[in-house]
Amino acid sequence: MVSSVLPQLRAKYGRVEVITQAPQSGVFENNPHVDKLSIYERGDLPGDNDAWQAWFRLRAKEYDFFVNLSHSCETSLVFMRGQTQFWWPVEVRRKLCDRSYLEFVHDVCGLPYECDPRFFPTAEEKEQALHTRARYAAGRRVVGWCLTGTRLDKIYPYTALAIARLIRELDASVMMFGAPGKDLELARQVQAHVKRQNGDDAGLLLALSPDPENPTWPVRRNIAQLQACDLAIGPDTGPMWGVAREPLPKIMLLSHASPTNITRHWVNTATLHADPARVPCWPCHRLHDAPDTCVASADGQAAACVSDLGVETVLATARRLLDS
Repeated sequence: MVSSVLPQLRAKYGRVEVITQAPQSGVFENNPHVDKLSIYERGDLPGDNDAWQAWFRLRAKEYDFFVNLSHSCETSLVFMRGQTQFWWPVEVRRKLCDRSYLEFVHDVCGLPYECDPRFFPTAEEKEQALHTRARYAAGRRVVGWCLTGTRLDKIYPYTALAIARLIRELDASVMMFGAPGKDLELARQVQAHVKRQNGDDAGLLLALSPDPENPTWPVRRNIAQLQACDLAIGPDTGPMWGVAREPLPKIMLLSHASPTNITRHWVNTATLHADPARVPCWPCHRLHDAPDTCVASADGQAAACVSDLGVETVLATARRLLDS
């Protein structure tokens, strides 16, 4: 989202410095609209909130224009459990929060809505992604599937079933993307299910680092590879934002947020969300860190909102987008 404002800021002020933290800093590398990338390690910045804010206020004196975009959407357009707004009636939350995240970031920076979030792979990264695709996809169309997001409501409970059917019915290779280490067990569960359902795991690929301390799939390789796919499917998560404005078709599996929040200004995107007649809590505009604040599906296995997205709908949408 931050990348969306950088071209206009550079045009307006001449030079742009981005202050960021590793390893997320990788998404700003090779961005032609960034003149200086200042990267801090975890623990470098103050942990106390008042000291943290004071650190940024002090840095702000060094620039003609300075803006801290941390929590520009979180806590403003989607609420955390520790906020009073989290507990307000859902109708109030919808009235306050049903705005484009991108447009809100542009508002904070005082810029018009020329929203264009981008990730810029290097020539070498593009070549590596194409080589990986050619080596493992066996000439098939490639679907990139982002396994999870940062919150429990972003876990699609029918992932394994849908992936197995994409391979068998659409003759596609499916490449699973996920967070280092964290999503490895889910990937193994998907692999086991695909073997049971299809007889083998042919066509199933993994773009995920087993060891977060020694990543074989760092964030830049991850997003560059997703850009090389024929279709991207996933929840609201970083790699999906990395292809938001790319021409490849995308299927967004929404959970707590609305289409206005996430996919306004995206291109070639089918946004799937719960039917509010069946799931009246959607959209809740809440960040769920624990299941006790989230409405569960009938079987109790996942969030009601994302569970309402049927596999048949996902498959039909994927078929339409791949064949169009």
